[in-house]
Amino acid sequence: MAYKLKDRKEKMLYKGSVYELTLQWDRESLRKCFCGMPPFYAHIRKDGNNFALIDCYSTGDDFSVEPMHPLFKEPEWIVHFLKSDINSIPLKKLLELLPI
Repeated sequence: MAYKLKDRKEKMLYKGSVYELTLQWDRESLRKCFCGMPPFYAHIRKDGNNFALIDCYSTGDDFSVEPMHPLFKEPEWIVHFLKSDINSIPLKKLLELLPI
């Protein structure tokens, strides 16, 4: 892999709310996986509540963020980050690009 998998647990104050990013990779499953790059955990919490899910693509340098929403309901927004590595993009930059 050309990029480095990095587990992340970050917290910051942004626009008056506390956001927490959790990203934990399942390295053992990644070796066996041929159709994606699922981390164990990849989500953002806002003020202690679930806020958004992060979906990493099989290319390793693309990912998307969508709001946590009830099952069988379409999300209000989905932001695709093409040619961006979730392992290295700063949390503040990620939050700036979301519709917050």
